[in-house]
Amino acid sequence: MTGLVCSAFRYELPLVAPLRLGKQELVSRRGFIICLGDDENHLGYGEVAPFPGLHRETVEDALRQWRELQPNWLGETLPAGLEHLQGGFERWLNRYELYPSLRHGLEMAVLNYLACCRGITLAALLNPAYRRSLQCNALLLDGAESAARARPLSAAGYTTVKLKVGRQSLEQDIAFVRTARQALGPACRLRLDANRRWDLATAVRFGQAVATCEIEYIEEPLADSGQSTAFHEMTGIPVALDESLILANPATLAIPSGVVAFVLKPAVLGGFERSLRFIELAGRHRLKTVISSVFESGVGLAALANYAAAFCGPVPVGLDTCRWLREDLLEQRFTVAGGWIEVDGVDERARRLRAGLLELLP
Repeated sequence: MTGLVCSAFRYELPLVAPLRLGKQELVSRRGFIICLGDDENHLGYGEVAPFPGLHRETVEDALRQWRELQPNWLGETLPAGLEHLQGGFERWLNRYELYPSLRHGLEMAVLNYLACCRGITLAALLNPAYRRSLQCNALLLDGAESAARARPLSAAGYTTVKLKVGRQSLEQDIAFVRTARQALGPACRLRLDANRRWDLATAVRFGQAVATCEIEYIEEPLADSGQSTAFHEMTGIPVALDESLILANPATLAIPSGVVAFVLKPAVLGGFERSLRFIELAGRHRLKTVISSVFESGVGLAALANYAAAFCGPVPVGLDTCRWLREDLLEQRFTVAGGWIEVDGVDERARRLRAGLLELLP
């Protein structure tokens, strides 16, 4: 692995419909692709795409840090053992204090490069016994369009559907969940995500109103996650942690009673290696781990699918965001077919990008 060269390409992809972020709307996804290659035509792509409202850094922040980092971080060879995610990236990259999105993109590029050098998939690099197929939950936002889309999902093969709540009035959210449950039927698992929108009294009122809808779990119902146990005790609804993990240390994290799952976004947590510490913690406590996206392009989604296939059990992942992209960076775009992702197929497609959508950065 000599003669390594690194370059970066900016992109902007329009969305099928605007995404509402508080009082603002997101109409496109912006980011950049890191390309790591050598003189033997081995390539590895990594995506850096901070998401407004989740990342503290912007795309411009990450680009600025990337330009400062690039002359220093890459030698002619890579440190050994990076593919094992057992401290190699920590020892190599910690001194740079990278933004989480940039750290994630660098790890992705390096791991994809190592897999390409060996002629195997990213999942096989991480775990030779990886799962070839993944189930994926469908994602529905609030509104009439989502209620209408709920009806055919179960028939199409989806066994799990996730609803965003906390974005409308409480009465509208309750009606949304009840309507979706009726449309999906009893066999389909129902996940909810409130993004920490409620105080305890509001969350309990909501939870008690939908308690008969057989909720698998609700992500982050409370602004204060320390009240998760109280919420669970008063509603009977299991809880999943997501945003509460961003600044948490898995070595010291106390898991509240009633928590049954971690929803992990490696792009927000700061990479695959740091995310693996949460996967290991969840395994010790018999919690589910759900790998989830931040509306990345197919480059990032393919890497997340490979990562979930390598390290997580048969739990539906949260990678349905691909359908919000009007265009994808991949020549053959990332897709979820009937609620399933074929890992080898998406890994192969993620190696061929559409040059016309990429702008080489100086």
